[in-house]
Amino acid sequence: MMIRILSNKGILNIVTFVIRIKFMMTFEQIKVSLPDKWLDYYQINRCWIKPLMDSRNLWKPIPNNGGKRPCADIILGAITALEPELAYWIPPFCEIEPNQDKFVKVLGLDFDPETELNNREEERAKNPQFNSSDTDEIERIRQQLSKGEL
Repeated sequence: MMIRILSNKGILNIVTFVIRIKFMMTFEQIKVSLPDKWLDYYQINRCWIKPLMDSRNLWKPIPNNGGKRPCADIILGAITALEPELAYWIPPFCEIEPNQDKFVKVLGLDFDPETELNNREEERAKNPQFNSSDTDEIERIRQQLSKGEL
């Protein structure tokens, strides 16, 4: 029976590999929920986001569908508040790639929120189970959030 003893470098490589795998798994898990969280945030806050983007001409065009989205600063600011773990990852990503629009793409948030909200409404109309008391409760919570009651 042969026993192999790992050097410090070998152990460090294994630990680094495990950390990378854990990081990517966590990142991918968070990334899946971001579009819905961003859409919910946008829906609640569109009353100020739209005029701000209009007045400063900060809308970014979406080349593949002709739509537009808010600038990356608004999106990244919102999602770091909605998903605090991203606050740890954004600074190193911004050092690697200073173009924030690319980071928005990587996060799966490069879409027109107005179009997606319309698609969401159409989907709910097609699937009545989404029009149940659950969505009423969600809407009630959204209203409380927008009024600062929660």
